[in-house]
Formats: sequence, C-alpha cells, structure tokens
Amino acid sequence: MKLKTLLLGILFYINSFPQLNVDMISNLNQYSTVGYNDIWGYVDPSGNEYALLGTKHGTSIINLSNPADPVESAFIPGPQSTWRDLKVHSHYAYIVTEGTGSGNGLQIVDLSQLPSSATLVNTLTTWFERAHNIFIDNGFAFVIGTNGGGGMHILDLADPVNPVRTAYYTQSGYIHDVFVWNDTVVAMAESTYDLIDISNKSNPQLISVSAALPGIYAHSGWMTEDKRYFIGTEEFDTRDITVWDLQDRSSWDLVVPSWQMTGGGSDPVHNLFVKGNYAHISYYKQGYVVLDISDPENPILAGHYDTYPSSTGTYNGAWGCYPYLPSGLTLISDMQTGLYVLEFTPDDTPPFIDHTPVNLIYNNDAVTLSATIIDNNQVADVKLYYRTVIDSQVGEWNMISNSNSINNVYDFEVPSYPNRTKVEYYFAAVDNNDQVSTLPEGGSGINPPGNIPPSEFFNYTIKVPGYPILISFTPLSDTSVAPSEFFTFTVEAVDTSDFNLTYKWLKNGSQVNSTSASYNYIALPSQTVPRVDSVRVEITNSFFTIEKSWNVSVDHPSNIDNDGGMITYQLDQNYPNPFNPSTKIHYAIPNDGTVNISVFNSLGEKVSSLVNELKSAGNYNIEFNAIDLPSGIYFVRMTSGEFSKLIKMNLIK
Repeated sequence: MKLKTLLLGILFYINSFPQLNVDMISNLNQYSTVGYNDIWGYVDPSGNEYALLGTKHGTSIINLSNPADPVESAFIPGPQSTWRDLKVHSHYAYIVTEGTGSGNGLQIVDLSQLPSSATLVNTLTTWFERAHNIFIDNGFAFVIGTNGGGGMHILDLADPVNPVRTAYYTQSGYIHDVFVWNDTVVAMAESTYDLIDISNKSNPQLISVSAALPGIYAHSGWMTEDKRYFIGTEEFDTRDITVWDLQDRSSWDLVVPSWQMTGGGSDPVHNLFVKGNYAHISYYKQGYVVLDISDPENPILAGHYDTYPSSTGTYNGAWGCYPYLPSGLTLISDMQTGLYVLEFTPDDTPPFIDHTPVNLIYNNDAVTLSATIIDNNQVADVKLYYRTVIDSQVGEWNMISNSNSINNVYDFEVPSYPNRTKVEYYFAAVDNNDQVSTLPEGGSGINPPGNIPPSEFFNYTIKVPGYPILISFTPLSDTSVAPSEFFTFTVEAVDTSDFNLTYKWLKNGSQVNSTSASYNYIALPSQTVPRVDSVRVEITNSFFTIEKSWNVSVDHPSNIDNDGGMITYQLDQNYPNPFNPSTKIHYAIPNDGTVNISVFNSLGEKVSSLVNELKSAGNYNIEFNAIDLPSGIYFVRMTSGEFSKLIKMNLIK
C-alpha cells in the first residue's frame, strides 16, 4: 500500500475527530424510517442545483438553492428496493432499481419544470425489468446488472423519452457497474475489471482483462482525468481501493495493490468518483472520504467526514457520492441518515514538480532543462540549481530563476561546458503560501526557495563525439587467397570520445554476419576463379564512421606469386570429379619435406601411390589415371610432416 508516513498521523487524527478538511453545510433526513441508497446531481437552466436522492421507495428531488436549507421539490415513487441508481442526461433523469412489482423497469423523469415539479414520462420494460446500475456518456445510457443475464445494455438517447437499444454485451458475464468515456468502457465484472471497445456502439469488443485478485469483488471505479489510471473499489474489505495503470490498453498494471482507511475487517468501501486531483468516495461506515491523487501511484488522505453515527454493521453509512456541482459542494447519501451537503477544502500542499531527466548531451551547446510545476494555489517562484563536476572537482551551486511558464512548463537554460563535464541539478518551487518543494525530494529553504539541496540530484554528462582512430589492421594491403581457403581480416580502433565502437563488415558491398573487430573471409570455390572480391569494414561510434577496405584476389595456388606468402599445406579436390578415366589433383606445401600421396578403394586397400618423395616448397599438380580400375569411390590421402588430409573421388565408367 503506497501511503506516505504522514498518513499514520492523519489516521490517528481521524479516530479522535471524524472530520478532516470537510464542513457540513446541511443534512436532510426526511425519510429516516424508509432508508436511502444512491444519489446524483442536476443543474437547471437558471443555475439552480438539485440533489436526486434515491430512497427505498422512490426518488426524492431536492432543491439546493439554499444549500444550508435543502427542500424537496418533487418525489417520484418507485418499486420498493434497497438498490436504486440514477443518472441525468439533458433535463431527464434515468432511474433503475432491483425492485419488483408495479413500476419496475427504466424510469424516465422530465426535470424541465423544476423547481415546481418533475414528471415521470416513461417506464421501459422492453429489454429488462430490473437493473443494478446505470451510466450515461455522450448521449448513450449503459444499463448493467439487469435481470436475464446481467450484461450491459447500450441505449441510444437521441430520443430521450424513447431510447433505442444498439447492443447487449454479455462477454464479461455479470457486470456490476461501469465507467464510460468516449469509445471505451471499464466494466466491473465481479472478479475482474474488463476494458471494452465501444467505438461501434452496435458491436462492443473486449480489449483486455485485469488480474483476478483473490478475495475481491470488482464493485465500482473511475478513471483519472488524463484517462491513464483506473481507481477501483471492491466491496469485500479485502483491498478496498486499487490503482491500475492503463497506459497500455492491452494490459492492466497494478501499481497500488491496496489502500484502506484502517487495517480492520469491517470497513468496506462503496463508490468512488474522480474530480481533478481528488477521488471522492462514499466509504460506508467511514462516511465521506477524499484522496489526493495528484500522484495516482501514491494516494494520500485529504478529507473525511463521518456521516454514520454508529460503528455497528458492515454495509451501513455512506452509499452514494456526487462531487460535480458547479458550486463545488459534494452530495452524500447515507443509508440511515439521508442527504448530506458537504464542502471539501483541501489543505494547502507544496508545489508538485515533474521532470524527465536528461542523461547525456552530445554537443557543447547550452542545455535547456524543463519541469512541469503545478500547485493547488499559485506557484510564486521556481528555481533550478546546478553545479559542475570536472575531473572529480565539484563546483559551487549556481541558481537560475524563472517565474513564467507555458502550460505549467518552466524552462531553464544551463550554459555550455567542455566535453566530459558532469552537471548535477535539481528544481525548487514555492507557492504563495510559502510551501516549498524540490525535485528530487528532500531539499528545503525559503529564501531563496530550495537553497538547502536534497541528498540526491539529477545529472547529465557532456560527451562530444569525435572520429574513431584506426590503429592497426591486417593485412597491411590487398591480398591473395586460393579457392576454399580462408583469411582473417582484423582491425584495431579506438574512440577518442569514449563511445562504444561497432563494426560492420561487407563483402562485395553486402553485409556479412561478423560484428566484431575481425572477419573470417572464405574464398568460395563455387564462384568464378580467378576473381577479385572486396572486403570493407565500417567502424562507427554512432556519430562518426571510418572505414578500411581491401581487394582479395582469388586464384589457384599455382598462379599466386610466392612472394604473397599465401602458400600453405593444401590438398584440393580433384578436377574433374566424377572422372573417367583420369583426373587432376593439386597440392601444395609451404616448406621442403617428404610428401606421400596414395589412392585407396572403398575397402581401404591402397590401389596407387602417386607421390612418395622429398619435395620443395611450392604448388604441384599431378594426374591420376584409373584406366585399369573399376567404377567406384576412391580416396586420396596426403601426408607431409604433421599435415594430413583426405579427399573423395568418384570414378564412373
């Protein structure tokens, strides 16, 4: 659970005083003997605000023109039920319930005559009679948890009194609640959270499914306003609140595995709504809870008001929450004590600083460092502190000021420095209430802000690339190679700017597999002989490239100049092969010595001795005549000193 140390003190405070940064404006408990469920809000064309409060026997529409003295303007009866959910589109309220009997179905209420009256204009039972929840977005209603399957009905509200169903989605099984924005749905599908593509409202498609965390019930949730993080609530008091990163829509990354008000086992959470940097929560027995989610991966308790006077039971207290009234007031529906009109006033918090670190600079130009800095009040001043480290010598801190930003982004220009200079830096900001923060965290000081550095810093190093230098190479010049032989080309290079070097070898303009400082060239005998191949190596530090190239003459050893130093022990394949009745065999020795070349049949019997004498270093060609031998496979073996080689010949008559 990602909570700052400060939270422990806050929780102790809550146990003594059940209010934190929240004031009660009013409480209306008109149906105390009946009980309450969910709540939503509405604003008429004149700007008057209303609470739509669900009760167990209908919907109470309450005028908040004077929020300190709320007054019921209308009541819409409905089936008796513990569960009732309601949302607003245009000047219509849409109400669903799990109640049975007279009046069940989707109730549609015209609110246009408020504050004098509200009228039930339709009750639909075409596709379902009971439902657990409803969500409305961009002219479509999403009705979930219905009888007959529990999937998701998508209703087009183009005609708000007579909706038309465009799809019924069942792939996720029973869905308890949804959050919808534009073309995407997050479905709370009991054990998992499912992401669904609804760009085609007639053909929803499942995108991805979260992990099924043990013991939870995926109950409700909301996306952060940047639509990156989903904050979910589960009703079984196992984890209470989880946070998932949905930057990659194909996977669910659990970044906060649990957030709970207490460590106890009888304080489950209910519904959560996001507005700006805060999550507003109806937390059953805990009442109204507000989390600061400016860093969604580190939610912090920011407000609390306990609407439930008792601590008994499990699923009692705050059921619904509505934080979206233009006045800034929050509406809470408490199952036992009715409507609460509350005002959340957050504590002043230090400026929030975000920065993407810079690691390497590849030139001697001045460097612009940027930071995004926001505050719940007003950013008063921003500083960048930097110092240099040159040859292990640490310089003094320098300060750059900037009080102007574009879209909360502040730019600072650090002067140019020589190659291999390391620059350490950190940011500091102060708001109009003298709250100071630094990034990295840990700095302090008010005059100027952040003059006491944190213990850690960002840093970048200036590395100006230069050309690699070729120190040595083999061979020193163009070379010659006999067919079937190989030769190793090598280079030795260094980079003057300490970058890593990479090697690219090419033969006749085409890249070969070697990426090291050497390349084994093979003179393929299947290609034309004589010929000239080209070998080139390109050496780069990713900024500058040098190269070295050679020409390779491929020819039979007898045609190679002895001064080339290319003669080695060699026994070449006979030519032609197969043969009848004679064939030529080429061999070579680099030093004077005895040479023995014999021919054997497939039984290992020697059938001919071709050479058995002392020979001078050089290239030789001999002819083998098999006129007296039958067709078959024959082997030629050459030995000279420590050299031994065997070739196979095929005699066909």
